[in-house]
Amino acid sequence: MAKQAGGAPARPVGQRAGRPTGLFVGLTTLDTIYLVRHPPGPDEKIVADDLVVAAGGPATGAAVAFAHLGGRATLVSAVGAGPLAAAARADLATLGIRHHDLRPGEQVLPVSAIMVNAAGERAVVSAHGALPVAAPVAADAARALLAGADVVLVDGHQPDVAVNILAARRSPAARGVPAATDPAAPRDPTAPTASAASAGPAGPVGAAALAGWPPVVFDGGSWKPGTERLLPHVDVALCGSAFRPPGVGGDPAEVLRYLLAHGPSFAAVTRGPGPVRWATARAGGEVRPPAVRAVDTLGAGDVFHGAFAWSIGVQPRLTTDALVAALAAASQVAARSVTSFGTRAWLNRDETLP
Repeated sequence: MAKQAGGAPARPVGQRAGRPTGLFVGLTTLDTIYLVRHPPGPDEKIVADDLVVAAGGPATGAAVAFAHLGGRATLVSAVGAGPLAAAARADLATLGIRHHDLRPGEQVLPVSAIMVNAAGERAVVSAHGALPVAAPVAADAARALLAGADVVLVDGHQPDVAVNILAARRSPAARGVPAATDPAAPRDPTAPTASAASAGPAGPVGAAALAGWPPVVFDGGSWKPGTERLLPHVDVALCGSAFRPPGVGGDPAEVLRYLLAHGPSFAAVTRGPGPVRWATARAGGEVRPPAVRAVDTLGAGDVFHGAFAWSIGVQPRLTTDALVAALAAASQVAARSVTSFGTRAWLNRDETLP
């Protein structure tokens, strides 16, 4: 990682340096991933060359990458009961991920069947239906989940639960701070100086650091109902090229401006193997991922987000330079993950980040 600027405040670290703790809130699915020479046609039966069955979903994949890099990951999602849920839960336990189930005892786990050919092209069938909705976590439980965390990631699924948890993070009462002087209170997205103030001498996520709470990363794969309620609680937004806020086109510059005006003080847009474009209220630039021969890009974005969370989780100070360096480091891990089939083969390698 880049050397930290001296002006950014130090923030408490939940665990020893090099092994940060992360809280991941969002979606879990059970993915059956087939390596095929071609997708089957009408009435055709084919035999897959390989098969991977693993827990998936944006927050889940990020937690997997975070844990693989040495972090302590807690995943908050709806898995429920039944044999498929047992398989997902066993996968998470094998990877050392602590799971907080939002719908225990219910048959709720979404399932996806994914076919990948030798060119890395995918065909996907998902039985998501209506994603399981969870009752908001009680305030005390939310604060307990936050205790000791160095970084929080939300993927836009389970927005009620995510907002409840993040509201506990922002609550001045939880810290004994008068609301009128609370530096971590949600920013007014319409105020013209909101983003500029948050990107001042304390760094882009200085308010969260000063308040002693972990920074929040938003994985924006697409705009979802409830996203508008999440953004005021977010410090760093990392969005894909398919992320389209209401009334905003596909120009990454427009998306970045929207994000910076609605809560986050550091934002980035990824474009597959292309450059990652980032911005704060005062600066901007690009990070170029390494060029690799992609075998399977499934879950690459999740790996990117988990590696980014790990990178900032180990930092005692978060500056723009540190966040940009985290983008570069996460791009390296994500690039390595696409050089093998499925979402688990890359875990057999030792991954290190600078």
